[in-house]
Amino acid sequence: MIPVSFIVVNWNGRSFICSCIDSIQKQTYKNFEIIIVDNCSSDGSVDFLKKKYPDIKIIELKKNYGFAVGNNIGFKESSGKYIALINNDVVLDKFWLECMVKMIKISNQVGFCSSKIIITNTDKIDSIGDQFTTAFTGTKVGEYQSCKKFFKSIKMDGVCAAAALYKRKMIEGIGFFQNIFFLNHEDTDLNMRAWLSGWKCYYTPGAIAYHDVNRSIGTLSYTSVYYFSRNNIWVWLINIPAFFIIRNFPQRILYEISAAFYFCVMHKQWKPYLKGKADAFKYCWKIIPKRRAVQKKIRLSNEQISCELKPIIKYLFERLSGK
Repeated sequence: MIPVSFIVVNWNGRSFICSCIDSIQKQTYKNFEIIIVDNCSSDGSVDFLKKKYPDIKIIELKKNYGFAVGNNIGFKESSGKYIALINNDVVLDKFWLECMVKMIKISNQVGFCSSKIIITNTDKIDSIGDQFTTAFTGTKVGEYQSCKKFFKSIKMDGVCAAAALYKRKMIEGIGFFQNIFFLNHEDTDLNMRAWLSGWKCYYTPGAIAYHDVNRSIGTLSYTSVYYFSRNNIWVWLINIPAFFIIRNFPQRILYEISAAFYFCVMHKQWKPYLKGKADAFKYCWKIIPKRRAVQKKIRLSNEQISCELKPIIKYLFERLSGK
């Protein structure tokens, strides 16, 4: 069996992380290690976990560095050929890892795999993977659809990092998460870098995970909306070739108007949303070297990029119609 490293980033998850860890320990695929990275929890998580799981590696951070840095630190301490990222509010079916490993081994070009993530205590899907639009945004495939759908493997543009498997070889080639993201869209950024570099991703229908969505940071919280708003711009500016930034700019504007209406008008979260946009441009100098590094590793042609993009108008229509 090929060794796998599970990385679970925790922040004040004492009341629910045990369900996550227990589900990992029950996996039918047995060759794995578990690494918990604690982002300076204030709820006694570390002492509790040390007593309950004395054989698990726990990394204690002195402040909350967020999801991106937490996983990067966990990766440096890992030894597996494959890296499994699991949110602390996720519970895995016992066959999850077995199915994911089987899928990721099908080709040297497959660098990562997505799973069927179901919203906890519902029959609705959270995500089966990501697809990119002509506005160069990452969208969840299958969101809110019946969990009885999607029984065949499908090629994806990327994964939801709440429950995903990556090849170490891919991560070492393109880098892992960008530390500047903190949380939200760090997986979208990684998805884009992997996709543009020519790596393949597949949805794995037999790998099922249950996600208590946004349990740690809250649904539409100030923190969540701020980082969504800021990081969405940075993903675009870091990854997208200049040709597409210019050609698809009107479609990007259409997306930004739609997103602003959703957050600012429908949900009254205009303060964190507008602050996120302002900070994205105020501190955009931070991403210049990152953009240069990413652009050098792009392997897809303009034609290959174009043919895989979902029209933003089609995506927005589906969101409005509930499809």
